[in-house]
Amino acid sequence: VYVPLRSHISRILVNGWRQEDLEIHFKMQELRKRPQSFFQIKKQHESRSNWESVSKILSMGVAISTLPCEKLQAIVDAAKEISRLYEEEQSSMIDEVNGDGKKKQIASLSADDFLPIFIFCVVRSDLERPCALCVLLRTLCDPSKRIGETGYYLASFEAAISHIGEIDLSSGDQYHRSPLL
Repeated sequence: VYVPLRSHISRILVNGWRQEDLEIHFKMQELRKRPQSFFQIKKQHESRSNWESVSKILSMGVAISTLPCEKLQAIVDAAKEISRLYEEEQSSMIDEVNGDGKKKQIASLSADDFLPIFIFCVVRSDLERPCALCVLLRTLCDPSKRIGETGYYLASFEAAISHIGEIDLSSGDQYHRSPLL
């Protein structure tokens, strides 16, 4: 049903969310210049790779995919990549520090640690129409996909877009939300 109607749906979404998408896109361009610490990513959770693989999954998976369910899967894959990359980088840092070859337990990221990283990755992914994408996914994805793990990552993506919209760029190096939004 979606494919034959895709051009009409896209036109409606693009026109309906044009102003919001322009504002978010502008903020994302400005925020791309900021370091991980600006997004309140804890020093011990910062990535040596700047979470590049996550941003690439988001930008490529969402942009290339046609179907909403494929776009949603790209968001889920990107979120899972955060955990995978975090564990990989933490493991290599522990090996560098200890050098004893013994495996150390790596603590998982909490939801409070995950969201700032995810926001950072969304900013760096350079999505063209993130607000329209949120509406598309919320409206056209199977309701059963909006619960459980997939629903959590969709809600995290929507929260990331909303949060980016609330960031006050005039505040310099501090991480502030605009009181007007």
